[in-house]
Formats: sequence, C-alpha cells, structure tokens
Amino acid sequence: MSSAAAPDVAPKGTVDPVHNEKIGAFEEDGGTLDRVAMERKLLWKLDARFSILIIIAARLKGLEEDLKLTGSQYPTLLSLLYVGYILMQVPSNMLIQYTGRPSIYLPCCMVIWGTISCLTGVTHNYVGALMTRFFLGFVEAAFFPGAIFLLSKWYTRKELGLRTAILYCGSLIS
Repeated sequence: MSSAAAPDVAPKGTVDPVHNEKIGAFEEDGGTLDRVAMERKLLWKLDARFSILIIIAARLKGLEEDLKLTGSQYPTLLSLLYVGYILMQVPSNMLIQYTGRPSIYLPCCMVIWGTISCLTGVTHNYVGALMTRFFLGFVEAAFFPGAIFLLSKWYTRKELGLRTAILYCGSLIS
C-alpha cells in the first residue's frame, strides 16, 4: 500500500508569507481578521468622504430684507425651487441612464448648480430671485438620485440602508 505524500499545510495561526495573513483565522462571514479590519477602515474613510454630501446647505439669511419682499413672496420664493426640482427629477434620471457616465453628468450639474447659486447673490429683485430659484431646483434634481447612485456603487446592500437614511436626514436637517 503506497502512501501519498501529504500536501504542505501550515499549522493554524501561522502567518502566510505571501499574503501576510494568519492562516486559518476566519470570522463567521468568511473573511480573515485582517481583511475585516481593513474593510472597517475603508468604510470609515468612505463615510468621511461622502459626509460632505450631507453638509451642503445654505441659509437665505437677509434675503427677505435685501429684496424687499412682502407678504407671501418669501414663501413663494422658497417653494419655487421644488417646482423646478419636480419637473426635472425624471428627465434627470433618464439623462443619467442615457449618458452612461454619471462621473461626468453629476459634476457638470454641480458646476451649473454652483454658478446659479452665485447668480442668486447678484439678483436685485423678486423676479430675478424667482428665476434663479426655479433653475436652481431644475439643476438640483440630479443631486439626490446621483448621490444614491454613488453610494450604491461604494457600499454593500447591507451598508447602504444606513448611509441612505443619513443622507436623507441630512438633507432634511439642512
């Protein structure tokens, strides 16, 4: 009876020189301890970088006095943003799909959004402010679906729910 040579198997707990990982040190999800630690560090980095999406907020302090708004003009001005937002929401999602390059589409929308935000500062009357707020909503329609799209590319399905909730709550708070 010939005995076959046993394959070279390193004892559990020794370090693999190629991958620099402990052999046999697995957690219940199948990853090594080093990998789990690296994934946690990566998640913290991603969370820190994507948190900038939540911090984007602006106050309209002093706008009412500067434009000499009366009566219901200020609430109308604030709510007109949502008219442009609602009108462009579906077409914006279709454009993201059509272009196939959200890495180009979303930054272009944000540059246009920033330009229109700057133009809000040079308006001197109610009609000019209405126009800038409408077009601001028009361009801003790409932001929330685009942010969700980006989050879905970086986080697993299990991690995405919490990050989406944080993004949504952050936009409500701002």
